[in-house]
Amino acid sequence: MADPQCWLLVSFDQWRGDWLHQPWLNLPCLQRFARSAWQAPRCHPASPMCVPSRASLLTGLRPRDAGVDHLDDFRMPANAPSFVRDLRDTGYATHLIGKTHWTPHGRPRDLRDDLPLMHALGFDRVREIAGPRALSRVRCELTDLWERAGVMQAYRDDLEDRYRGNRAEVVRPTVLPDELYPDIWVGTEARKELAAMPADRPWFLWVSFPGPHEPFDTPASWRGRGSCGKIPPPQPRPADAFDHAPPGSHLRRKLDRWPDGIDADVIDVIRRDYADHLALLDAQFEGLLETLLQRSDRGRVAVSVISDHGELLGDWSLLLKSCFLDGAVRSLCLHRPPDGCPTPRSADESTPVPLTEAVWRIAGNVRDGGDADRLNDPWGPCECELGNERVRFEGGNAVAIPGSRDGARALGSRINGRIKRRLT
Repeated sequence: MADPQCWLLVSFDQWRGDWLHQPWLNLPCLQRFARSAWQAPRCHPASPMCVPSRASLLTGLRPRDAGVDHLDDFRMPANAPSFVRDLRDTGYATHLIGKTHWTPHGRPRDLRDDLPLMHALGFDRVREIAGPRALSRVRCELTDLWERAGVMQAYRDDLEDRYRGNRAEVVRPTVLPDELYPDIWVGTEARKELAAMPADRPWFLWVSFPGPHEPFDTPASWRGRGSCGKIPPPQPRPADAFDHAPPGSHLRRKLDRWPDGIDADVIDVIRRDYADHLALLDAQFEGLLETLLQRSDRGRVAVSVISDHGELLGDWSLLLKSCFLDGAVRSLCLHRPPDGCPTPRSADESTPVPLTEAVWRIAGNVRDGGDADRLNDPWGPCECELGNERVRFEGGNAVAIPGSRDGARALGSRINGRIKRRLT
């Protein structure tokens, strides 16, 4: 067996999978990286919602089997399956910086109180922050810096105004200084973490950016830098949209929230802001790769890029995620082994790849020191779920799975040929 590889895993929150290989996007680093990487052009998360998708990524379980199927106040059990613990148990140094959302973010608390849980899940070192909205109430290393800089209350006031009246479509620059903007801060600190990873043993560093999650607040210094051409309009809402959304379904709830849709001019501004945020993140990723080049062990480091789900960005004149429209259920998934990848794509663009299985397969690949060939092996069933709604992806189509959650409950989830027990 070959020597284990080091692994840099970079994740983004709410980066939709079709917003990468577009001529109108200015993403030079990620687009260049993708040319030497294996990638899944049609990769689907286990859920179009942060908490269940992230729980599935870590545990290898379907969300319902991990005990979470909504954006609940979920707390990951300390004995949950964890690919990170598997890596640590084989000798890896395991570090994380950024967002996990494996513990409750809905009430005031301090994420540093979760360090014992993170250690139980397999991490040697954790510097965790919450997502943009939760940062107004959840304390962490970054909010301490906001307090010292005197911007904490301004941030809370800005968020309260943006979302007043159940709005989500307000676009204006952040009130934070650039260096304290969550994604820029994570990028800066992640470069320090990467530079300090050990050189005498295999290591795993997970850099988990909280963006491009809304609010649409890209710093003013990045305005206009994301697009190099006209951004095309979103998918229009069909005349029979409500016929595709039974009462009580997640899609119907979104249609009821915006029954007349969102003004096209507002959507255009949102899409441009989102592109600018992607450009900001592309620059952070470039900084990580530059730091990696300075390491003596750079020749044995694999790099992966994923996102937990997508964002509608005006498709059907809707925003956010939490439904099964394509924009919400397409994720990034790229993997570059240490010597690059001679086969830069999966079998074909219509092959549905389950994101959770991809991450677990990559984890086994780096641990065993393999190349990317195994990433083109046949994939297991590709399903996405939220509450009692489930769909199966077959080629380019999403097919609803009938029956309730309980009636369809599986005994476990098969990952890399192993059955992971269902959490109870």
